[in-house]
Amino acid sequence: SSGINAEWPLRPGYNNMPFQSWEIRPYGEGCVIFTLIAASVELEISIKENACCLNSPEDMELDGIRNKWLPAHILMQKLVAAGINVFPSEDADKYVSISVKDEELESSVYEQMALASSAFAFSWSRWNADCGEKRQIVRAAENLTTHPVDEDMWKNYSCEPRKSYALKCTDDDDEMFDEKVEGTQFHPDIFHCLKEDASSKAVDILSNTSYTFVDNVSTWLFATKVLTFS
Repeated sequence: SSGINAEWPLRPGYNNMPFQSWEIRPYGEGCVIFTLIAASVELEISIKENACCLNSPEDMELDGIRNKWLPAHILMQKLVAAGINVFPSEDADKYVSISVKDEELESSVYEQMALASSAFAFSWSRWNADCGEKRQIVRAAENLTTHPVDEDMWKNYSCEPRKSYALKCTDDDDEMFDEKVEGTQFHPDIFHCLKEDASSKAVDILSNTSYTFVDNVSTWLFATKVLTFS
């Protein structure tokens, strides 16, 4: 579930959708940083096992909620009340240009991303919007530091209903070409794609990630629907 009521009145409407970009990356043990770049705001939120914290923007009207650890649904409610609505309602696609995607596949990719987020960063890919309804393309990279991912470390991954694989094509290429990275395998989902090439330390982190942490990360992905609204 998204953790936010889809029938809430939209304040101030849809001015932050579609999103320009997004990223989620590990930040030390048991924490990720979720960045969402929208038309009029750039949000940075830290997500831990049982709480979330708004790091930025520095706007004065957010002084009451910034740098405070809160349950996800409370922070979401406070953001909407402050006029920052980045949570698409069920009928938002009537008002916003979106990337139409298969809902079951979209949900599956959010779940896989949340499962891997303690050791892998994920980001918007320029190829996702035009790759078709039955496919999601996301960028991912192992990241066991607290630093942002080096640009040349990102790989694009193609996620389809029954197979996922690493793409040779990067966001720097002039056009999309559908070619698997040499020496890699097809897998049933992106989580197993990432594990194929993961370091032993990353695999160890993944095996020790708590269910409540994964659930909290997935709450934000489902609530913002970054794969269709970016």
